[in-house]
Amino acid sequence: MWSKFADFILKYRLPILIIVIISTVGMGFLATKVTLKYEYTPVVPETDSDMILFRNFKKTFGEDGNVFALGFHDKKIYEIGVFQKYYQFCQELGKIEGVNQVLSLAALKEIMKDDSLKRFYSRPIFNQMPTTQAELDKNLAVIRNIKLYEGQLFNKNNLATLVGITIEKDYLNSAKRLALTPKIIALAEKFEKETGVKVHFGGLPYVRSIVTGKVKNELQLFLFISIAVTCVVMLIFFRSWQPVLIAFLVIVAAVLWSLGTMDLLNYQITALTGLMPPILVVIAVPNCIYLINKYQQEYLDYQDKNIALKNVIVKIGFVTVIVNVTTAIGFIVFVFGNVEILSEFGLVISLNTCITFVLSILLIPIFYSYLPAPNTKSVEHLEFKYMKKILEFLVRLSLKRRKTIYAVNIIAVIISIGGMFLLKPLAYLVDDLPETSGVRSDLKFFESNFKGIMPLELVVDTKRPKGLRKKGLLPKIDSLEKRLARLPEIGKPLSIVDYLKSINQVYFNGDSAFYALPDARNFVFLEKYISKPVDGQDNISRFFVDSLEQKMRISFKVADVGSIEMAKLINTQVRPAIDEIFKNTDATVSITGTSAIFVKGNKYLIDSLLSGMLMAIFLVAIAHAFLFTNLKIIIISLIPNIIPMLVTAGLMGFLGIPLKPSTMIIFSIVLGIAVDNTVHFLAHYRMQLDEDTDHIHAVMVSIRETGFSMIYTSVVLFAGFATFIASEFGGTIALGSLTSITLFVALLTNLTILPALLISFDEQKPKKTEDEYIEQNEQEIQNEHTPKENL
Repeated sequence: MWSKFADFILKYRLPILIIVIISTVGMGFLATKVTLKYEYTPVVPETDSDMILFRNFKKTFGEDGNVFALGFHDKKIYEIGVFQKYYQFCQELGKIEGVNQVLSLAALKEIMKDDSLKRFYSRPIFNQMPTTQAELDKNLAVIRNIKLYEGQLFNKNNLATLVGITIEKDYLNSAKRLALTPKIIALAEKFEKETGVKVHFGGLPYVRSIVTGKVKNELQLFLFISIAVTCVVMLIFFRSWQPVLIAFLVIVAAVLWSLGTMDLLNYQITALTGLMPPILVVIAVPNCIYLINKYQQEYLDYQDKNIALKNVIVKIGFVTVIVNVTTAIGFIVFVFGNVEILSEFGLVISLNTCITFVLSILLIPIFYSYLPAPNTKSVEHLEFKYMKKILEFLVRLSLKRRKTIYAVNIIAVIISIGGMFLLKPLAYLVDDLPETSGVRSDLKFFESNFKGIMPLELVVDTKRPKGLRKKGLLPKIDSLEKRLARLPEIGKPLSIVDYLKSINQVYFNGDSAFYALPDARNFVFLEKYISKPVDGQDNISRFFVDSLEQKMRISFKVADVGSIEMAKLINTQVRPAIDEIFKNTDATVSITGTSAIFVKGNKYLIDSLLSGMLMAIFLVAIAHAFLFTNLKIIIISLIPNIIPMLVTAGLMGFLGIPLKPSTMIIFSIVLGIAVDNTVHFLAHYRMQLDEDTDHIHAVMVSIRETGFSMIYTSVVLFAGFATFIASEFGGTIALGSLTSITLFVALLTNLTILPALLISFDEQKPKKTEDEYIEQNEQEIQNEHTPKENL
């Protein structure tokens, strides 16, 4: 089969090349149409009960994460000169297209009562920009007396304040957000420069805009860096531009196909799929190295270019298929996790791993068929004496130090298991941004002054229309709010209860002592006022209460304490408080919002990735069964690739690197890539046994003839993934550093414990002593072909 396939490629090389070029150009055109994804993609499945609750919440009450926050903590802002600039700054913010409303000290309203008409009405506290310090102080005193704003827009203890900018939905989840955010930041920086007042940025719209912008920049950056680094490493190894240029053309084609495939599948670029082109670059290079190395080795043996090209396809074609299938398996398992962002990533990259193989197996033989036969310089790297010494050392190690190899690996596994017990599944909402990021430092500002800015929502459902009017319900809600607000991680709540408490304060002439729910007697009088809507009251009602008056929301802002503490907070504080206060009522109180969904999503994602990794191990074993029918060989093939994952997991535990989606994803990816070396080694071992039944000699030859490519490809992979360390995203840094470490350990295990296991557990008895095998190996190295000057 592979012989006919090789003949077909070489016979119809020109039509095949034209078809590949035309189709690649077409995919390149589609690649230009791929766009960034601006809408937040939850990892909790749409069918999950908590996700259904969150979706219904947004449908009823609107988005919970649509506030862009600006924070200030400087007493100068309360000086007339600076406040005037602050007033103008807030006015300019409100004029930006896409801004729905600006809530600030300069734009607040107060509710007044009209006893003659028995109604409430609202009026701006600042009718116009204040002109004197006395006027400013008077109005600020009014604001500080309104308890509703305390803890929401200002901190009464240190006078820190914030500006809340609500963003229109059309801008929140589209490319318009990227244009809107710089406008807000530019105005804030202008204000900061003119006044010297530090401006802190926060809120989910801001965080997501920053993340999306960095994804866009890093997609281009790491694509360029990964191509440059892999090409440089190949140039160092091959000492010739020819294989580097050929590999570069294959890489470019693979990248264009990957982006074009995304457009065909109607996928958008996310923080995860944005890594796909650089990862494919790293995956494509090993294919190129194995094929080019094999071609040059075959040419040295046969001195005939056409025979060498055909042998490349015939001898390692099927092996390369299995190699790429196992690599694809490491990604395809993500498709079965029912997590949209992972499914898209897994499907596209596994599909394009196979496409990359097809491009490699077609283009490399075709390109070389048009080029002159290899000369002496182009094959010098195969005679690299230091590499030969390394491979000779590995042969000696496998023959005479197997017990040492086993002992070292057993000790490493035991220590690693100890480290694994230190692993914790911990993630943060802004996890991927570095500690030195301005986003993180600004987040700490909001946490220290307002207890946080991340949304946590409670939904009270009375199960019947007008149920919120039931006697005794609102006091229970008030009791729940007070209890939760005392927790250090939860900020002051906002609900219809707080609005009614503010109305009660107004009714009693603004006396802050009456910021409380009206009692039954006072409510009779208040009802006459409330029945006539206040300006803006309808908007407030829609924001907090549904149209049937059956459900209401309680909005909290919480600190980003991490998934462990957030889950603990919800399960040991929030839920018990709800159960205790509402135990004898028909009403139910549900916990939702971005923070709650994040906790659920993080756990769901880790469980999904863990099951995916186990599935990947099983599928890799199945793939190996097509190549090796011997169960013992299949088991042996998994050992050198499981040990590196255990070592990495143990290292994460000792270094305090938590288990989170960005670190869990590494193990499935690495398994699919690292097992490539195992497949190449065992395939060569099997072919060698067909020629020579001496299994120890077959191991020796396999080390010598596959060792070059294994080391070359591993170094390229190591260098390629290491480029991700330059990222600003913690998840990308973890992917780069931990993947590089795991691949390096996998190289060591595949070159040491794999040969040792094959020698130890083969049923055949050795035909020679260990020293005789070593002497034979040295003799064969001396007798190997070397390039001649006239080649």
